[in-house]
Amino acid sequence: MQKKKSRFWLFICSLVPGAGEMYLGFMKMGLSLMLGFMVLIAVASLTNLGVLSIFPTALYIYSFFHANNLGSLNDAEFYAIKDQYLFGMEGLDSLETMRVAISQKHRKIAASVLIVIGVLMLWNLGFDMLVDIFGWDNPYLAEIRYFVRNQMPRAVIAVAVIWIGINLIRGNKANYIEEEQDNTGQQDTFDAQDNR
Repeated sequence: MQKKKSRFWLFICSLVPGAGEMYLGFMKMGLSLMLGFMVLIAVASLTNLGVLSIFPTALYIYSFFHANNLGSLNDAEFYAIKDQYLFGMEGLDSLETMRVAISQKHRKIAASVLIVIGVLMLWNLGFDMLVDIFGWDNPYLAEIRYFVRNQMPRAVIAVAVIWIGINLIRGNKANYIEEEQDNTGQQDTFDAQDNR
């Protein structure tokens, strides 16, 4: 349960995204902000696109002021706030609700992510064995290592971004076609009523 605490320690904790909320007892909010910040940092560093650094910066500033604003509320307002996950992470309460919340499409995405992580883990094991056999001085191994660690993640993220964009366009087209069909059906209904 959340409790009002020292403003000094709240200020210190709020320097870490999500930690201020956790210090006040809002564990779900704090975890959401902390994970969101870390994911945005990872995406910005893996894509090597400096412009994406505005997103973790904005989340950092939001988290800082959010925690300090929570600490400055009066008792009635403070205790009325419900601790809940942010960014659509409500399904994290239990594995059962998470399983139910994830649709078939999201299951495929989650399964693909798990498969990629497993392949990367096997790759690291295999590459370490090759390094033990051939040593770090081998120029081919050094080039392969550079490509896999630096270039391949960026390429995978670029392909994922393109795929998401194409799906969004297809989704908009499908919605547009459905709306047109609905409008045409409604117009036909109106025309039939007018002819009576």
